[in-house]
Amino acid sequence: MSTTIIVSLPGERRVSYSAAWFVPVDLVTGQPPSLPLRVLLDIYDGQGWALTGVEPTVTLSGAIAYPDLGRCRNPVAATPRRYRARFEPGVYLPLSRARRDGEEFLAYPFDDSTPPAAAASRVPVSLAPAAGYPFPGDLPVLYGQVSTAAGELVPDVLLSAAVGPPAVPVPPAAQTLTGPRGVFALPLRWAPAGPVITVTATDYRHTPNRTGHLPVRLPDALGHNQKIVIG
Repeated sequence: MSTTIIVSLPGERRVSYSAAWFVPVDLVTGQPPSLPLRVLLDIYDGQGWALTGVEPTVTLSGAIAYPDLGRCRNPVAATPRRYRARFEPGVYLPLSRARRDGEEFLAYPFDDSTPPAAAASRVPVSLAPAAGYPFPGDLPVLYGQVSTAAGELVPDVLLSAAVGPPAVPVPPAAQTLTGPRGVFALPLRWAPAGPVITVTATDYRHTPNRTGHLPVRLPDALGHNQKIVIG
């Protein structure tokens, strides 16, 4: 269980537990994000989600933590509260947004002498690059936009690429999402020049799921705005 002990005055001890531990990873670099990352915290009030305004704590290792959420005077009589951390679109696009708005967790009640009933587990957060990401100059990147047949631009669509047939398994770094205006930037460091690469767009937010496919070849497809229609 992740614990922080803060000594405020001689003879006094304040123990803090984080209700959640998120470990964001930049899929382009494989490292913690070096660019701005905005995280919003919501609480479930029984009818819906409400913004709390609580800012996360960023650890030295780059993890996102929320200490003191469950702190109360009588933890034995209190009940856990439900929260949701939303990693907002910006230079980074969390792949989890393809299926949900945020990462939910429970904050269990505790105080300095009573620990929470359950420990927080570390949750990895894969951050794909948005169209405004500063890619290295030698990295091939496919730019484009996803829309419906009616021309509606679709955000939060998961994109992946494979070489085939037969299809080569897609590495995690070859995935991204569409941003708020349906645009995407798909890095293809692993993809060979010459063979057909099939880009698949899947809208998991729609029921039933909508998909679209786009065959491209490198390097010809680079430098052009590609369009994928889902339906």
